[in-house]
Amino acid sequence: MRLVTVPKRAYIAAVSAEGETELNAFDNCLIKAGLPQVSLIKLTSILPPDIEITETPPEDLPLGANVPAIYDYVVSSESGEVISAAIAIGWTDKGPTLVAEYSGRGLNKRVAEERALLRLREMARARNSTILKYSLYSAEHRVEKCGCVLVIVAEIE
Repeated sequence: MRLVTVPKRAYIAAVSAEGETELNAFDNCLIKAGLPQVSLIKLTSILPPDIEITETPPEDLPLGANVPAIYDYVVSSESGEVISAAIAIGWTDKGPTLVAEYSGRGLNKRVAEERALLRLREMARARNSTILKYSLYSAEHRVEKCGCVLVIVAEIE
């Protein structure tokens, strides 16, 4: 038997947080994003054409659930450094919904957005597709002690 799942809904968030360590800063981002109780399964960047995207955090995920997600993050413990991340979702004329993410240190969210959009456009070009519409989410953070920025599209249904 072959197990193939096709998501119907996905939750998107772009957040930043501080923590005592890099792990705690990342965990605090998950808490801030409304995903404190799950483990993430890293996915590549393709969603179905009819995917519904919501900005409302899921409330009914079981404790310890394994949640498939497209995400990127950056952490830094360099006080005063600016870190940013962006994620772009593009609905195309030929089928798949494409997702491109970008994160980096020493750059603002505008640069992260530009780089995520560049990646999204290149993904569409490689598929001979046209992006019909897109959504862009980003976050920027100036590190105090140990900071993290997270962008995520999590499959919730």
